[in-house]
Amino acid sequence: MDKFRNINSESVWQWIFRKEDNLDQIVFVFLSKLNAQNARYFQLFEASESIRIVYFVGLRIRYTDRISLKLFSLLTQSLKKKIMNYKTVHFFSIPNYKSNQKQILHIDDPLYSAPELRKILKWERNLTLKKGVPVLICTNSYTKNWFRNKLIYSKIYVIEQGFQEIKIDKKQVNSNFSCVYTSPYIHINKDKHGQHSTWGAELLINEIIPRLSRTHPSIEVHLVGELGKQARFELSKYENVFVHGRVGFYENAKILSNCSIGIYPRAFDHKRSILKIFSYIGAGLPVVTFDLIDTRVIKDFNLGLTVNNIDDFICAIVKLRDNPDILEKYKTNIVKFRPEYSWKNLSKKMNQLIN
Repeated sequence: MDKFRNINSESVWQWIFRKEDNLDQIVFVFLSKLNAQNARYFQLFEASESIRIVYFVGLRIRYTDRISLKLFSLLTQSLKKKIMNYKTVHFFSIPNYKSNQKQILHIDDPLYSAPELRKILKWERNLTLKKGVPVLICTNSYTKNWFRNKLIYSKIYVIEQGFQEIKIDKKQVNSNFSCVYTSPYIHINKDKHGQHSTWGAELLINEIIPRLSRTHPSIEVHLVGELGKQARFELSKYENVFVHGRVGFYENAKILSNCSIGIYPRAFDHKRSILKIFSYIGAGLPVVTFDLIDTRVIKDFNLGLTVNNIDDFICAIVKLRDNPDILEKYKTNIVKFRPEYSWKNLSKKMNQLIN
């Protein structure tokens, strides 16, 4: 479990007994000891300088996260009067109370569904009636435009996905050509998240890795994330696959920086902005991906290769291995592109926009 290092972070039990605060923004974050943390929210607020971060830590007992979350929710509801002392409150789901504050709703993974839209319309209407200010923060222009055409009162801002800054030790970079895929969970078939649109990895494990291993066995494939039982069984067949397990955000960045390229082997388009793409960019890795709205940044800024089918996906990986000049060109583009997308700079941007 990653822990907050931000000087403005404190446990909910510390915050309850805080008599006054010099900060006028607050966010409540649940930290699980069992399941993957939302990497975007954790790192965005960890990098902030003017937000009170109040966290609640779950138990290391199976199936207790839901109970812990409910307890955390009830606890914060009972402390509404204390929360009202802050000018701005950040939320990751639609809040269940009305106020005259600025309420900021972060939408990382929009569903673009009618029920979701109805809930947000109700939230912004009720908040406006209380003289509050509804603000929606999303990760890309597609989402912003979709909501802008449907919401009435909300201000909508884009705070892009970001990356963890680390120092890359070039002496330790793997000399073999390697591609890396990172995800909290890497599951297939009947694994718990095997059919999940972002955690299921059937295309990667059942199609791409077998073909890549058969035709180009010298290309290493590194996987960072929790493997399901079926995924682990299938991957045990391949000597060029290296498994790192689910690791913290800092360790994840170090593993990525030790590889040659990042891959995004998903053909399903969520019409969002995908965090792992920016994690690759932060590690200085050119990316091979399918041509999606999810991965639009790669195509728009020439940060790697976008393809339309599995054959071309394999060919793109091999092309980058066999053409160092092309690989270096993409790396140069990444170095120019990435500075403003560090979590530190994105957090500053958020603070400037909402204030």
